[in-house]
Amino acid sequence: MKKYHFNNLFYTIISILGLVSFYLIFSYDKFLEIKFVIAILVLFLVLILFKYFNPKSIIIKFLKILLICSGLFYSVMIIANRFLYFMNIQNSRNDINSHVSVNFEKNNFQVSLAKAKKVNKLIFLDIYTGWCGPCLQFSKTVLKDVEVSEMLNSKFINLKYDAEVGEGIEVAKKYLTGYYPTILILDSNGNIIEDVCKNGTPDTKTMRDLLKKYK
Repeated sequence: MKKYHFNNLFYTIISILGLVSFYLIFSYDKFLEIKFVIAILVLFLVLILFKYFNPKSIIIKFLKILLICSGLFYSVMIIANRFLYFMNIQNSRNDINSHVSVNFEKNNFQVSLAKAKKVNKLIFLDIYTGWCGPCLQFSKTVLKDVEVSEMLNSKFINLKYDAEVGEGIEVAKKYLTGYYPTILILDSNGNIIEDVCKNGTPDTKTMRDLLKKYK
């Protein structure tokens, strides 16, 4: 009995996914040619069924098989899509960290605060995510600029955190301003002095001008 109910539940779920896949295909304009081919094939099959077979039982079986196959296909596509999505995020994380010329601290946040106090420097804090396009663009252009990186390396203790990984989760809870990247200038006590991205992610010239204010 349990196996029977499980099979019914399985087929129901797969059938629902099949219906969803049909809806997505027929609601997406780029599948116009596929819709046309499917319409002709369905019409052709219906004519054959009514002429040579018992249409009712065959149509039911055909629809059942079609729904199950579509549901299984849609399930595989969902899994593949999620896998590729997370792979792209991981590649973006690696890409973000590989382009910068700024020396970011390897120590944790509290140790970095203590270091900032000891050497009497401000803190440059960059909070990003792997899926954030502006974060990647900022790292590939602004943080790779020679003048920007020289000013950051000489004037600041530089910190960079992924808001979804490790210590970055807690840092983001405290400092995230509602958008990515969140780029802040902090004093050595961790207080916010300036929100660098309050008017949008800065380009190279804007970043140079901003950093020149700090001695």
